[in-house]
Amino acid sequence: MRQAGWVLVLATAVVAGGCATVSESRFPNPSPFADTDADTVENVAARILMELRFEPVIPEKSKGHIETEPVTGTSWFEFWRKDTIGRVQVAESSLHTVRRRATVSISPKDGGSQVFVKVIKERASAPGAGPTSFGSTFSMHNLEDTDLMRQDALEETDYEWVRMGRDPLLEQYILERIHMALQ
Repeated sequence: MRQAGWVLVLATAVVAGGCATVSESRFPNPSPFADTDADTVENVAARILMELRFEPVIPEKSKGHIETEPVTGTSWFEFWRKDTIGRVQVAESSLHTVRRRATVSISPKDGGSQVFVKVIKERASAPGAGPTSFGSTFSMHNLEDTDLMRQDALEETDYEWVRMGRDPLLEQYILERIHMALQ
């Protein structure tokens, strides 16, 4: 019975962590499509981005360029979502507010087309929201101050998005989906 418990814990960790893995350099970025015109590749890329819950920026798209609104990353409990790739990325999105913004550029090349995928990852930061001194950490969870506090008495916090760089795993996943759709 004890061994079955460990197997259950391990299986839960794998499912919660996300099983999708993509090698970072399987497809070149930009990726060529020798026999497919740019309009077809653009339509496929737009459909794949929408399947991953990315919404195009309004105006929806310009010829050969798709830019999306940011999407908040998948947490452990959203195992059906595919917009966060890899266990480390899912753990990071579960512990912090992380968002991703995708850009896909399609251009004609040698009778076919070429696709460049760029995904930028950002993390939410609330400067000044924490305690200002060691002594103030003890009053953070003081119920007397928070039980009857009015909503307009709360101090407003300015949130910032800290750029964390590119997300090569999601870029590769998007490229893989485009390649599979165009085969």
